Amino acid sequence: MADDAIEGSPSLDVTVVVVVNGTADNAIEGSPSLDESEEIQPLSFRRRTARILALLAVLLIVGLWGWALFFPPSTTAPGTLKDQTFPTAANPICTDAAAAMATLPPAFETTDPIERANVVAQSDVILTTMLNRLDAIAPPPGQDKDALNISEWLSDWRTFVGDRETYAAALRNNPTARFYVTEKARRQISAPIDFFATFNNMQNCVTPDDIE
Repeated sequence: MADDAIEGSPSLDVTVVVVVNGTADNAIEGSPSLDESEEIQPLSFRRRTARILALLAVLLIVGLWGWALFFPPSTTAPGTLKDQTFPTAANPICTDAAAAMATLPPAFETTDPIERANVVAQSDVILTTMLNRLDAIAPPPGQDKDALNISEWLSDWRTFVGDRETYAAALRNNPTARFYVTEKARRQISAPIDFFATFNNMQNCVTPDDIE
């Protein structure tokens, strides 16, 4: 083996590889290890936010289902009377009034203005009698909430009958007069009258549709 290299010949760089238990370790100092290169990176802000929002959505859905199961919404309509004594007695009175009005021709079918005014006036007498009978069986207005609701309902009814009387009087002077109904809470007052009657089992105590 020659000890001296031929002058001018290029030298050879030799990398020494040490084999230990069948694995090779790179002898070059400073090379990164496998464990260091695969270090787990922290979650980005966007990914953390997405996970938090998803968790909150799940909790919200679970909470809503729990509320629906253990605290179901009330199915009782506003204005429903706790004591059904008045509705039970009132509906037959209204039935009598409806039967009496059925003997008259519908006002909207009466072409002559004066005859129509007369039909409306006759119907109003029947309705006023009905209201007087209902007043007689109604509880005192200050007794409880039911009594207050009944009193308000009867007052609305009288307002509605007053609108009918105004219409009948207008027809006698103006053949083209129109029927105007007082508004309550941005609706015709007949709407809350019918609502209260329907939800308290007084189906025959709704307002008549004989005019229009």
